[in-house]
Amino acid sequence: MNPHIEQIVNVLQELTDEHRQLVEYSKAKTEGIKQNNLDAISYISNKEKKALERIISLEQHRSLLVGKYLVSQRISGSERSFKMEKLIQYVYLAEEKQKLQQLWRELNAVISELQNLNEFNQQLVRMTLDYLHFTQDLLLGPEDEDVTYHRAVKGLTQNRSGRFNIKS
Repeated sequence: MNPHIEQIVNVLQELTDEHRQLVEYSKAKTEGIKQNNLDAISYISNKEKKALERIISLEQHRSLLVGKYLVSQRISGSERSFKMEKLIQYVYLAEEKQKLQQLWRELNAVISELQNLNEFNQQLVRMTLDYLHFTQDLLLGPEDEDVTYHRAVKGLTQNRSGRFNIKS
């Protein structure tokens, strides 16, 4: 196996592992959101930040390795691209091509799962915030519209409705 391809395979495996770790963090964050555990959410967010820094570093290394491979194969000019799809097209050994395709599909599947979990967590956070605003409106009542003092004329007083009583 070409040494550049072997290194790219290793980096792709590390990228997949890091993304799988992010999936685990995202699942733990979902539980933290459900339990309203802000300490856990904060802790997980710090772990995610470190994993993202590692992913950025790995991605830069992968891009460098792809560039080195393309140079070693004398692929130059406008044809040189750092995208995996292009690299897979340029690899001519079937074993190398299959390994790259397999790892690329695995990485894309993990990234897709991570995106779905992140969207779900965002929805949970929105629902939690909506519930908190609703509870606040129930407990505190609607806010007065006017901030200044005035004498209200009987029957013409109008209070602003709570967040969930506003007609859209």
